[in-house]
Amino acid sequence: MSTKTDFYLGRGHDAEWLGSLQWECEPENLLRVPPGRLALTATDEPTYRAAVADLFIVWETEELGAAYPRRTGWPWPWATSHVSSWIVAFDPAAPGVFLTVGGGVRWEPLDPRNPREPAEDIGPPDIHAWLRAPADPPSVPLPLMRDPATGLPTAAGQCLTNPHDTRHDTEGEGR
Repeated sequence: MSTKTDFYLGRGHDAEWLGSLQWECEPENLLRVPPGRLALTATDEPTYRAAVADLFIVWETEELGAAYPRRTGWPWPWATSHVSSWIVAFDPAAPGVFLTVGGGVRWEPLDPRNPREPAEDIGPPDIHAWLRAPADPPSVPLPLMRDPATGLPTAAGQCLTNPHDTRHDTEGEGR
């Protein structure tokens, strides 16, 4: 199965989506790629933003998977990150990097000196309730992606994307 990780600045409904990665992009693997390690251990916003931007370039250049920076649009067929495998956010108010999972019930802070995936389960306590409504509480609040033209929740590729651009079609999921 393909891992999908979304990156944000901030946490909650007003967080800024920076982009997403696909294919084996769980935190353990991100830590093995220099800009991924820098993104997960950042202690300030400029470092985090630059590291995430570099990570998107390296992810595709090194053929590790697909990268979807903000300018290419929201890539998933769901309208929030509540269904994505991992969500990574830099919170300038904390300041620090935090992780959660799709349906996650809390944010786990990453120690920049010793970053690692959460040891405890931070996923949904009731998988059946989560499957019915992934964004419902107790899931952490995340922004709803909306089509800029209509304001309606977006489908895959409609948020900030040229609908005629086919570079990121989803064929070949078996990578």
